[in-house]
Amino acid sequence: MTDQHRFDALSCRGHPHVHTPHLDALLARSVDFQSAYTQAPVCAPARYSLATGRYVDSHGVRFNEVNPAAPVRTVAHAFREAGYRCFQMGHMHWSRETVDTGYEPLLSREAWLKTLSPSDARRARAEHDTDFVRTQMGGPSPLPESAFWGHFVAAEAIRKMDEAVAGREPFFCWASLFEPHPPFFPPAELYEKFDPALIEIPREPEGAAAHLEPLLRQRRKKWAHLTETEIRQMKAGYYGMVELADRCAGRILDHLTAIGELDNTWIVWTSDHGEQLFDHRLFLKFCMFEESVHVPFSLCGPGLEPHVRKELVEHVDLYPTLCALAGLPEPDGLDGVSLEPLLTPAKAPEDWRTSVFSQINQVHMVRTKQWKLVVRDGRPVMLFDLQVDPGEFENRVEDSECAGMRELLLRELQSRFEL
Repeated sequence: MTDQHRFDALSCRGHPHVHTPHLDALLARSVDFQSAYTQAPVCAPARYSLATGRYVDSHGVRFNEVNPAAPVRTVAHAFREAGYRCFQMGHMHWSRETVDTGYEPLLSREAWLKTLSPSDARRARAEHDTDFVRTQMGGPSPLPESAFWGHFVAAEAIRKMDEAVAGREPFFCWASLFEPHPPFFPPAELYEKFDPALIEIPREPEGAAAHLEPLLRQRRKKWAHLTETEIRQMKAGYYGMVELADRCAGRILDHLTAIGELDNTWIVWTSDHGEQLFDHRLFLKFCMFEESVHVPFSLCGPGLEPHVRKELVEHVDLYPTLCALAGLPEPDGLDGVSLEPLLTPAKAPEDWRTSVFSQINQVHMVRTKQWKLVVRDGRPVMLFDLQVDPGEFENRVEDSECAGMRELLLRELQSRFEL
C-alpha cells in the first residue's frame, strides 16, 4: 500500500513525468481495477474501511485520531484464525496501536526513526512534523534513500516474510509505505530528475471557483500565496516521492521473486486516497474530487489472467475478496462484495453495483458512472455530471434540470447512511 497516491501517477497510465517501472510491471500481471474508490479521502477512516470491509459510518472512524465505535474485526483476524502469520509495518494509522487488529505488533514510525543517525532523525522529524513544511513546500531532501520510512518498511516486510517462509508458515503481510504522502521532499537524486519549469500548473475555467461549496473556497486560501515556482516545486517533490514509493515496492516484489514466492502469493496494491496536487487550487485531500477519491487498486495471483476492469469497485470489497480466494468463510455484516466475478475477463454480473460511496466526518459522496453528489450535514452541496464535466468544474446542485437526479442520489445516500 502506498499513501496519497493519485490514480494517474504511474508511467503506465501515460503520466508525462513520473517513471514507475516496478508498479507498472505489477499492473501488467494484475487485474487492474480502473474505477476503484476509497471509502474516505483521509488516512485513518480509509484504512479502517479497507481492513474491516465496512463503511465509515459503520466502523465509526470518521476522521484521523477517532476511535472506532466498537472493537473492530479485521481481515487479519480471519487469516490469523486460519493459521496465517499476519504482520504489519509502516503507516497503518490505527487510532490506538494497543488495540488487537489481528496483526502482530506494529513496527511504528518511532522504530524507524531509531534506526537513523541523530542528525538524520532530526531532519526526518522536521520534515514530517512541521505543518508548513509538510503541506506548503517541496524540494530535495539531504537524506539518503536508505533513511526514508518506505525503505525501512520494505526491509521489515522482507525480514518478516523470510521468517514465515523459513518456518513454512503461510503469511498475510500489510506493507504500508508512507510515500508519496507529504512532505514532498524526496532524495535529491529523485527530485532533480524533474525540471520544475517543465511541470504544468492545472488550469480551471474562468469562474469555476464560484461553483464550489463555501468550505472548499475557504480551503483554497491556504495555498493562494504560493508562486507558480513554488507550486511547481511541490509537484516535482510529489513526483519524486512517487518514484521513491515505486522503488520501495520494487524491493518487496523483487525479493518475493528471489525467494521463489512471487508466483505463490496473492498481491494487492492500492492507496488509501489520492492527492489534489493543485487541481481545483488545492493540495492534500479531504474532499470528494476525483483526484482524492479515485485510487489505484489491483490484484494478481496464481493463475490469474491480467486484464482491465472498468466496473465500479470499492475498498470495502477487499476483505470478502481475500476470504474467497483463501477459501475462508465470509463474515456477516460486511459492506463490500467479493471481486471474484471480475477476476476473469468474462462479462460482469448483471446486478453488479452501480454506485460507490465515500465519507469524511459529515460529508458523504455517492458516485455513479455519470453522476456525483456530495452532501454535507444532510444537505446536497455539489452535483457533477461527469460525462460532460469530467473536471468537476460545473456544480449543478441548484440546476432545476438536474433536480430529479439530485433527489435520486440523495435518497440512495439516505438509504445507506444516517445523514
